[in-house]
Amino acid sequence: MIGDKDYVLNGTILLLIIPVFILFFSTLTVLDYENKANCDSINSNNVLSTFKDVKDNIPVITLDVLNKSAYQVIEENLTIINSREYVKEKVQERINKLNYDCDVNCTIKTITSYEKDPFYIEVNSTITVKKGNIKHAENISQLVSIEGLPDPLPFTKCDSISHNLTRIEYHHGLAAYLGDVNGSFYENATSPFIIKKCPYEPYETHGSTPVIIDCIQNGYYHQSNDGACYLCRLEGKATCPHQGLETFIIPHILNNGSTIVSVDHVIFGDLYEGSPFIVNSTYILFLDQAHRKKYGIK
Repeated sequence: MIGDKDYVLNGTILLLIIPVFILFFSTLTVLDYENKANCDSINSNNVLSTFKDVKDNIPVITLDVLNKSAYQVIEENLTIINSREYVKEKVQERINKLNYDCDVNCTIKTITSYEKDPFYIEVNSTITVKKGNIKHAENISQLVSIEGLPDPLPFTKCDSISHNLTRIEYHHGLAAYLGDVNGSFYENATSPFIIKKCPYEPYETHGSTPVIIDCIQNGYYHQSNDGACYLCRLEGKATCPHQGLETFIIPHILNNGSTIVSVDHVIFGDLYEGSPFIVNSTYILFLDQAHRKKYGIK
């Protein structure tokens, strides 16, 4: 028979054990909470790090796609139809190949010429990154500079021209393209090959001889309401409705006659005449009144 003392002893032991169990389960709960918190913290760091990496990769990939697209036009003597969709698809393909330990969904929505500055391409995208319970999503807009890219436009217009990675040598190609409209003035002409933004602003400062000579020698490009933007240049367009670019095409021989204005969008699109402006014993430009005023040349 179990005596009263045994009941008291068992009751005492039970009372001692209950707090131990409560403390044990409380400890497990705290540890589980801490583990989840640590896991969420790690996942959060991974998500944010992955998001930043995807975001940083977009302009790099876009620039590379633009460069390869331009050289495809230049080397294969072709034009790209709907360059915005073409470049967007190529960028999306490259983005889709990126590998991460998070769930990543990056959609390139649009690639357009930046309306405020034609020396930039605007890329709009949506990035969603998820891992565990952590999710981060953003719509972002990024600008990609086109400086340093080759100019594909002349290669869509002229045959038998070449470049030396700095300048385009037209040989007989531009004269043949212009044909009977005093094309001989542009025999062996040259123009810039690489897009470089002219640092001389306002443009009227080109009225100074040292400035215009430096601009010609460095092959600078200028913002233009009439010239084509970079994406339209990939399509072989000399003019477009967007804010665009223009540069000088330099005749090889000094000549006092009149011929097509020495600005690329005029030569490859508008075809109107200008009068000679002899810069020095080496350089001559043919300019109409509007371009003379733009560049401060009297």
